Amino acid sequence: GRSPTASAPSSAGDPLREAVGRGTLLSSLPGPAEDEALDDAVLRKEDFVWSEHEFNDGEKENKRVLRRFTKEFKQMAADTPEGLRNPKLLTAALDLALACVKCYELDKADSIYRRCIGECRRRGMPWDIKCIQDMATLRCKQHRQADAAELLEELASKAPPHPATFINLGTVYNQLRQYDKAETWFLQAINLKGGVPEREDRWNLGIVKKHKGECYEALPMLQQALKEFQEEEPDQPVTIAKVHTSVASCLHDMGRFEEAAEQHRTARSLFLNTVGPRSPLFSGAAEGLAKSLKAMGLHGDAYEALLESLEVHATCDAVHPTPLFEHIQFALDLQGLAPDLVDLGRLRRLIDDGVANLEARGQAEDGNAGLVMCRAGKALLRAGGEDNARRAGELLRRGKDLVRRSHDSGEANLAHEILDAAR
Repeated sequence: GRSPTASAPSSAGDPLREAVGRGTLLSSLPGPAEDEALDDAVLRKEDFVWSEHEFNDGEKENKRVLRRFTKEFKQMAADTPEGLRNPKLLTAALDLALACVKCYELDKADSIYRRCIGECRRRGMPWDIKCIQDMATLRCKQHRQADAAELLEELASKAPPHPATFINLGTVYNQLRQYDKAETWFLQAINLKGGVPEREDRWNLGIVKKHKGECYEALPMLQQALKEFQEEEPDQPVTIAKVHTSVASCLHDMGRFEEAAEQHRTARSLFLNTVGPRSPLFSGAAEGLAKSLKAMGLHGDAYEALLESLEVHATCDAVHPTPLFEHIQFALDLQGLAPDLVDLGRLRRLIDDGVANLEARGQAEDGNAGLVMCRAGKALLRAGGEDNARRAGELLRRGKDLVRRSHDSGEANLAHEILDAAR
């Protein structure tokens, strides 16, 4: 990735690893610059109406509202012959794109941003700043944190210092497991705001410390952040649910599994009632609950939660091979511990959905996809039944070929997987 401004820590040369974490960036709309637009059009915060909608009313209602916004935009576009060169339509496009991001309609958001970015760059500040920042949020939710970091570094290099930019950089590097760098950005954001940590800062720093293994320092920070969010922002259930998941993850790492499970259940319930069961936020809470229940020895209940999480990963816009692989392996582990409680045949539809989703997005022809297919084939073989065995054979043959090609090309050392698939 690029290096940020000279006053910020260097980001060059660090390995970019698998993304984990919150996937949520802050909104920051800089004020107009002197040379902001070619036609004197002003990008105003009050013009962003659709993306200000909370989308906390359940999956069905959220989708209905987004369809209404989309219909309004299409009518506006039909009435605007000059297209995105028109500043009002460009503003509306950025507004709708961010609303799509909030609803996890990521493919639609991506399509809009691809059409907007050229015109926003042509206009310069603050149009390019707004577009780049919101594209970074999208990249996070697409599990493309390295791309998000590059966008945010570009932002930091061209825009005046802003706490939200620094917090967003910290969030991305936290997800990339570059925790020291993340902590530095978060601390810079606090300094820029006057040096006194707020609830958002305690949340951010608590997550970093948790990931660094400093759970006894992290837990009180996260618990205090949760208390303050509940008191100061009771009308923000999605944010509160996210903090519950952070507290739960910390408790889990400390071996306090029952308390962790309770926090995950609370988050799951809040997400279910606000963003719905197909949201990656719901999936994250369900997966965390599954891990805590497994640690408690409740293997059947853990499997039910795992299936809820896998359903989202298999069908979402942000499908990625890594969580598919990990969920299938988790199911195999549970089945080994409690064969009478875990019916691996229930994975069949989710496996087929996940592979089809990877295929539709051009992600089914590399070694990562091969690993998913090999593990899926193994699970279906263990599930039993003639039809599952036939499908398992197809997946194992295709997966083994992809894994071998990846290994032979030097992309990764997958000799162990080749041997495992051959058994």
